[in-house]
Amino acid sequence: MRKTIKVSNITCAQCAKSIESYFETMDDVDAKVLVTSKKVIFNYNEEKYDEHALGDHLRIIGYYPIFNNEEQRRAKKKDIIDLILAAILTFPLLWTMFKHLGIPIWVPDLLMDGYVQWAIATPILFYVGRRFFVSAYHQIKGRNLGMDVLVVIGTTAAYIYSIIETLTYDEHASHVMPELYFETTAVIIFMVLVGNFFENRVKEKTSDALQALISLGAKEARIKRDQEEMMVPIDQVHVGETMIVLANEKVPLDGIILSGESYLDEAMITGEPMPAYRKEGDRVIGSTMNTVNTLYVNVTAVGRDTVLETIIQTVEDTALIKPRAQRIADRIAQLFVPVVVVISILTFIAWIFLVGGGQPIARSFAPAIAVLVISCPCALGLATPTSIAVGSGIAFKEGILYKGGEFFEMANKISAVAFDKTGTLTKGHPELVHIEGQEQMLQIAASLEKHSNHPIAKAITEAYQGDLRDVSSFQVLMGKGIQGKMGDDDVMVGSPNLMKDMGFNTKAFNATPYLMQGNTVFYTALNGEVIGMLVVADPIKPSAKGVIQELKRRGLTPYMITGDQELTAKAIAHELDIDHVFYEVLPHEKAEKIQSIQKEGKIVAFVGDGINDAPALKMADVGFAVGTGSDIAIDTSDVTLMHVDLGLVIKAIDLSLATLKNIYMNFLWAFSYNIIMIPLAAIGLLNPSLAGIGMGFSSIMVVLNALSLKLFKFKYKTEE
Repeated sequence: MRKTIKVSNITCAQCAKSIESYFETMDDVDAKVLVTSKKVIFNYNEEKYDEHALGDHLRIIGYYPIFNNEEQRRAKKKDIIDLILAAILTFPLLWTMFKHLGIPIWVPDLLMDGYVQWAIATPILFYVGRRFFVSAYHQIKGRNLGMDVLVVIGTTAAYIYSIIETLTYDEHASHVMPELYFETTAVIIFMVLVGNFFENRVKEKTSDALQALISLGAKEARIKRDQEEMMVPIDQVHVGETMIVLANEKVPLDGIILSGESYLDEAMITGEPMPAYRKEGDRVIGSTMNTVNTLYVNVTAVGRDTVLETIIQTVEDTALIKPRAQRIADRIAQLFVPVVVVISILTFIAWIFLVGGGQPIARSFAPAIAVLVISCPCALGLATPTSIAVGSGIAFKEGILYKGGEFFEMANKISAVAFDKTGTLTKGHPELVHIEGQEQMLQIAASLEKHSNHPIAKAITEAYQGDLRDVSSFQVLMGKGIQGKMGDDDVMVGSPNLMKDMGFNTKAFNATPYLMQGNTVFYTALNGEVIGMLVVADPIKPSAKGVIQELKRRGLTPYMITGDQELTAKAIAHELDIDHVFYEVLPHEKAEKIQSIQKEGKIVAFVGDGINDAPALKMADVGFAVGTGSDIAIDTSDVTLMHVDLGLVIKAIDLSLATLKNIYMNFLWAFSYNIIMIPLAAIGLLNPSLAGIGMGFSSIMVVLNALSLKLFKFKYKTEE
């Protein structure tokens, strides 16, 4: 069972590590955290757990699950109350900070009193800042030290030191005010909360695509039960029940039309702008819009089995992708906090020995705390998920679903792209492309073919728009054609071999040029005389040639791998200017062909759509599945193209490169920030309170840089 639970207080990658580590110790449950959208994806044994039991476990380790809109509203309200309370209590202490910095500003004597500052700082640290203590406890327990540990160490150290100074200060023995750091404790907590507040608002924008996807789904379905119609929540509908979908309503769930016909707007799923005609027996997809007539639909999929839910799961899983650079950063982050604590201690010791004059401990305390506070492992943890979340959102709007984690690293290494032919380079369904003969010929052919369900028969009947004639004595000649009677006339549509077997003369029609192009030729005969020729072909997709030319321009080698006959394969390859062709290849041999290309030292991408393409998609370094193809092909691919436009292959590669570049920019910022700021804090150039501002700023910068991906423009445009 898969379940996604929203968690209100996930702030960084260390939170994710704490949650994942906790559930790793439990049997039959796996947890993965989406930091950017503050969600935990659970895969669990539903006989042992339910969502509320998982929620209880989250609360045990200090994280607060949200199961409904009311809980989410309360969580946001609680955060705002904490922020307002921190602001109110921090302001008077912030006022005293300016005095400590030597700025000539009037401050009431009452506020300079250590006991008053102690009283103000206490609720800030232990009430407003309680979340940091809870998270730090579980981070230490799980040995995944993060930002919360640094905040707790820094603020608590400042708080305890200030208490000691307050209690030991003798105003009669000394006229020098003690160095107090209560304001440091308050300002750090306040600034981290402010940083988290803005960071959360910015993060919400990184998951726009996922929120848009979720909002597509209907909340209720009109179900017929016990001869009555009733509105039922989506999660209470069962497979096999009958949905009633009125005009201008969303189709709630996937199903098969039992009765009725209508036009459905499927643009949000297929990208096609024109509504699609759907009738009895046709499949409908949940979240599409019924525009004309009432439909009665048999439910075939619910919950996570629906097309929309599958897409949502894919987008969620994409955010979990960790390229090699992020995996290295995660290992660095694990060592980060202990190293920072050591640097802070060494800074404190160095200042004690290097600082002359009085109060060496007091003057050594500020830079040591500043080192703790300015350090931020959050930026490292956010570098990948924020960029991938934004990149995946852009990709989805174009009709691209990233699935495999390796794709982001492999995209710039691809040197060869292999294509399946039928349904990938071609449209995958035959069309009538040429007609020769008498005027009545097409009417005769269409009237005969109407009685056949063969794909070629459908191509001929779709090409004729007039009235059909009645046919009697209809007979299918397996593998050759069909025959029948129209009144007193004998009529026949069939292959050249059938005409030859019947002894009919076809010399009036020159089929050779069409056969050389790999097309299929049929003849129409009336009373033993051939009166016309029909040429049927599987047309090349309009975008195919432009994509092949663009690949060649970029130095990538295109291949075609097909089970079709040599003549047809070579004709298609010649038209598309593909130099490397493998034809008459059996399904299991496609993977072998991919392997042979790889042995030449090439990094191979494969684009396919059928069940027979699944082995090749798995064997290739990167697999692209055309979304109109089989579920098996889509499941084994790294990238799913939801539209028929092959230009999405180019766009998927370009966007992945832009996303990877953005990730590296995030890492550059995160590392540069810490490399520069920690030494500045150590030599005393950063006040601890200002360091608190800098810590929040570093994470916000990473998220803002990720959002800059939204400015990405695709250079390649499909030319129809």
